[in-house]
Amino acid sequence: MQTSPVALPPSKLVVKEASVPCSPPCQSPPQAKLASDLVVRCVPHLALIGSSNKIRLHLLGIPHTITNDTFSHCAFTGKVLRFSKMMQSRGYEVYHYGIETSTSGADKQINLLSKKEWENKRIESYQLLHPEMSIDLITKKINDHTSFIGDLGRLNHLYTLFNERLRVMLQKYYRSTTTDIVCIPFGPAYNLALDGLNLLTIETGIGYNNAFADFRIYESYSKLFADLHVNELRNYWFVIPNYYDTKEFILNETPPTKKIGFFGRITESKGCHIICEIAKQFPLVEFVLCGQGDPEPFLNSPNIKYQPPITGKDRSDYLGSLTALIAPSQYSEAFCGVNIEAQLCGTPVITHPSGALVDTVENFKTGVHCRTLGDFCYAIQMALDDKFDRKYIRERAEKKYDMYEIAKQYDYTFKTILDLHNGNGGWYSKESYLPYLHP
Repeated sequence: MQTSPVALPPSKLVVKEASVPCSPPCQSPPQAKLASDLVVRCVPHLALIGSSNKIRLHLLGIPHTITNDTFSHCAFTGKVLRFSKMMQSRGYEVYHYGIETSTSGADKQINLLSKKEWENKRIESYQLLHPEMSIDLITKKINDHTSFIGDLGRLNHLYTLFNERLRVMLQKYYRSTTTDIVCIPFGPAYNLALDGLNLLTIETGIGYNNAFADFRIYESYSKLFADLHVNELRNYWFVIPNYYDTKEFILNETPPTKKIGFFGRITESKGCHIICEIAKQFPLVEFVLCGQGDPEPFLNSPNIKYQPPITGKDRSDYLGSLTALIAPSQYSEAFCGVNIEAQLCGTPVITHPSGALVDTVENFKTGVHCRTLGDFCYAIQMALDDKFDRKYIRERAEKKYDMYEIAKQYDYTFKTILDLHNGNGGWYSKESYLPYLHP
């Protein structure tokens, strides 16, 4: 039902089957016991905790990863990792709920699981997926950084315990729907914790298929429009692109060798079989497949090489060394963050004209939109012939996706939604936060 233009009451969480973006739910395990030192302390919602008058953002970590550079190759984790610093620049207070050893940069880090507990629960959870595997084999599998990290992104022992403890800590630190926002980065994954609590919740970066909250922020208009086929437009569904610390990516105007690279999940859905066909047309050019997954089916030409997943500064070094990034995904990308990381290094992006890539790649300026093998070969040759202005590519990406610029869009969105709860009149409020966005 469409949201009516009135001062709406606080959002009521729509509880669906507890599952996680892009992953089918599995059977819910028995409820894990809470640690003895985690005691439920129900705090009245209008009582302020501490002396801070700042808007408090409760940032939920991704349960199957840790919010640090080691897992920055996970797009969802990377956004959580950058979020605190971005919003602190606009005067917000951020509380991060995650795993011990997280380096979120939040004002307060709440460790829901110790590193050892997390490791054990990962093993138990993987047993649910593969009961035929031995503990030793499972341990080796989940510690293999070339394996797809999202295998555990579903309801399991790990998610159940994470949510039980998250529920306790939210009741302790959440103050009021007039001052606090729970930022949901991974869809219904947290419903076990949120069900029945009086919280203002916002999905802060929807790139998945099972968005559920009343208040939503999509990664791209293409993703929003996909949901509008089944929902009527709502005033409080927003679009904010992914955000990056642009200082982490260095412009390289003169890559030393002619090299075309891929960076992502190594699978047909990401178009790796298309890269194989293109590589045959350029036998003297090196093609690199970098990422998680099994590369063997695609290493069928001598000029196709494999590179294991990389994190941190190595991402900039790799992307900046490429003559072009190729991203021939076989589905409509909600965003495809690596294409922005490449552009921040000055590297053009060769891709299909689908999803968010239609907007993030400026055709013939920061890359090329291709449909056929001939198109891809034409675009590759453009890059090999130095037809792209790598400095322009960098400058455009920096202007559009720097996290401190994107922070203004989040500031606008959060305060617009809070006006539904803080007595400012909601949709009828005479105050506008559009000046935050004015160039």
